[in-house]
Amino acid sequence: MGQGIGCVSRRTVLGAALAGAAAAGLAGCGTVEWYPSDVSPDEHVLLSVLREKERLVARYEAAAAEGAGPADLLGRLLENHLSHLDALLEALPEDSEALSPEDASAAPQEETPAATDTAGLRALEISAAGARIDQAAALSDPGLSQLVSAIGACEAGHARLLADD
Repeated sequence: MGQGIGCVSRRTVLGAALAGAAAAGLAGCGTVEWYPSDVSPDEHVLLSVLREKERLVARYEAAAAEGAGPADLLGRLLENHLSHLDALLEALPEDSEALSPEDASAAPQEETPAATDTAGLRALEISAAGARIDQAAALSDPGLSQLVSAIGACEAGHARLLADD
């Protein structure tokens, strides 16, 4: 088949179609969000650490109420965990779901955990300190990573203090 005046080859049509598709794709790049959630990856990690700390605080409160260990030691360690909670809450963005009172009231309330002895608390502290390594590594913000690492170091120190008891 010969090409005459006004005839367009298949290669020309295909090349124009591909160029148009590429241009349309590039034009839309700025409108697509890369992360399909209102919660950023860093915020997700912080919320996870926050929930774990809340459960640990509940364990310490139950242990202190039951007299499951030296009251002064349990009180000091509980205060450390409450300080960690405050630091984590301050690190969250102002519009975080953790700071929303309606989310807190809508969340299912967990039962207060049974009191545990110092050996059980020590095991929880060791587990928490180990988890902080991965959580700190998952954070993209160096300051947040340092915060979570420091919390893990403190939890490792708690485990040591509970071992001495």
